[in-house]
Amino acid sequence: MKKLSILTLPFLAAYLTFAGCSREPGKTADNGQKAAAAPVMNVKTATVEGRAVDRSVEAVGSLEPWDESIVGSEVSGTVEKISADLGDRVKKGDTLALLDQREFNLALDGAIAAHQTDLKAVEREDARLADAATTLKRYEELFKEGMVSTSRHDDAKTKYDVVRAQLKEAQARSELSASKAEAARKHLDDTHVRAPISGEIKKRFVSVGEAVNPQTRLFAVVSTGTLKFRGTVAEAASPRIRTGQRMEVMVEAYKGRSFSGTLTRISPAIDAQTRTLEIEAEVPNPRGVLRPGFFAKGSILTMKEPGVPFVPEAAVYSFAGVMKVFVIEGDIAHERQVRTGVRDGDMIEVIGDVKQGNTVAASGLSALYEGARVSVVK
Repeated sequence: MKKLSILTLPFLAAYLTFAGCSREPGKTADNGQKAAAAPVMNVKTATVEGRAVDRSVEAVGSLEPWDESIVGSEVSGTVEKISADLGDRVKKGDTLALLDQREFNLALDGAIAAHQTDLKAVEREDARLADAATTLKRYEELFKEGMVSTSRHDDAKTKYDVVRAQLKEAQARSELSASKAEAARKHLDDTHVRAPISGEIKKRFVSVGEAVNPQTRLFAVVSTGTLKFRGTVAEAASPRIRTGQRMEVMVEAYKGRSFSGTLTRISPAIDAQTRTLEIEAEVPNPRGVLRPGFFAKGSILTMKEPGVPFVPEAAVYSFAGVMKVFVIEGDIAHERQVRTGVRDGDMIEVIGDVKQGNTVAASGLSALYEGARVSVVK
């Protein structure tokens, strides 16, 4: 018996040691509750604010002139004077170039002279017709009284008809010569190459002394008082946009600055290759700071959403692509996974199980966890 108890002692000690080590740290052996309280972490807090947010759809594209016109000459001729050049602002009707007018003046003078001759011929034929009408009337009265023969009466009527036909022919010649004179006057006026729209000279293609014809390009004029944003939006955003919505346009040349516009046109079909929808917007440019050709980004305002939860950026913890905030209830921190949205100064929108008025931790986030005990410090 003495030998058995000696052999059993080491095993008994090992068993007691194993049993003691198998208990969870911080727990009592009898009731499973914490033997020691968890540490309390000091944190600063912030209140979740509700703010109104303009929801928008993003677009990318470029600015184009509202109108663009390639100016040519209505007549053939030689350029005598250039009155506008690259970058000049012009108004509709301003003379951009002048062609040599000498041949056109001579043509107009000849047309006017021919018309004056035809007018005199009309006056003569009109006088002859009046005389023939008087003679015919007298012969008709005499013929009724039987004082002239039928042949004399018929001769008078025939002469009247001939003179009347000659008058109509003279009037037709007068009208034709008047038209020719008007055409010559227009051709003379067309030697003034005028701006068809108000805008700026984008390019000049012609020089003094150059011979031009109606197919020759002389100037390119663009209208820049209002520009056109032409771009695309993603297919998924198409149900949220409609004409008349306000749009903010941003360009690289003026970073941090936006220009207001209005959505004016929406394509009826999605582009099958890019899965995008083409749009156009009107962008006022009264000071001329925007230029056609600028690459631009647009933000189409689709709705204003009230009460959106915002927290300070310091209240959002990000690790391995996961974002979270810690809502403080009493002295306990509760973890909430969120997504972030728009920024407003140093505040950021949070999307998740967070509501306006909640209190969230704004410091020491890396040490917090679900159920952590906290103490709020100022």
